[in-house]
Amino acid sequence: MQPSVNGNSVSKPLGSDRASAAAAGNDEHESFTPVVGAWSEAAPWNDTSLRSRRVSILAGVSLGFLAVLAVGGALLRQGASAESCSEGADCNRLGVLTSRGAPGSPLGSGSELSAAATAQDFPRAARLFQRACDLGHAGGCNNLGLAFESGQGVPQDYARAFTLFEQACGGGFAEGCNNQGALYEHGQGVAVNLGDAQRLYAQACNHGSALGCSNLGVLYAEGRGVVADPAQAVQLFTEACSAGLSVGCNNLVEAQHRAPPAAR
Repeated sequence: MQPSVNGNSVSKPLGSDRASAAAAGNDEHESFTPVVGAWSEAAPWNDTSLRSRRVSILAGVSLGFLAVLAVGGALLRQGASAESCSEGADCNRLGVLTSRGAPGSPLGSGSELSAAATAQDFPRAARLFQRACDLGHAGGCNNLGLAFESGQGVPQDYARAFTLFEQACGGGFAEGCNNQGALYEHGQGVAVNLGDAQRLYAQACNHGSALGCSNLGVLYAEGRGVVADPAQAVQLFTEACSAGLSVGCNNLVEAQHRAPPAAR
């Protein structure tokens, strides 16, 4: 997962699964495009100071680090307390820059952050996200969840990621809702619950997450956890695509390809 300040989604090119699907004896249609995500500086939906940017994940699952992370989480907090940022938004922003290895920050001269993040340092980024989360910044909780999901800077722990996404969602961060929904959908760090996945995707979509709209559209397109509704899926993919999400556009093309000629 390549971290990103602007949080653009990265999708698998449409058609990359065609050969494997044919080999498995599947029908002639491709599956809807999966997504990997990026760390973000986005604001909660109830924060009007910044416009929410859009990210998400498609996580794997491993529960082998639970005993270790009980100690690891405490050590992470000790390291986070040593970081000098004092505002959650600043800690989160510096964490994103540190995760990218950015040469500097556009925050202006005189700012502590302006000369920071000269080297990519995932452990430090995770500490900064931890501090941001501890200071009440929902986006920092989401980014720390992504760190635990990917194992970048911290041991991989999907159950811990789930808890952090839940905290971010509860704090008004739309992408946290989407990411929590993704874990529910795929049973990663939590038991599969398509009803909760649908609810969280809808909540994310309603609060500005284009990927939440796209992921909800996939459920309607495939009839997973909801009654199949191709028209609703097209509407959701259109909304995601109109918001600039490439995977939403890919899914819209696929949904239109699947539709009967009379419905196109």
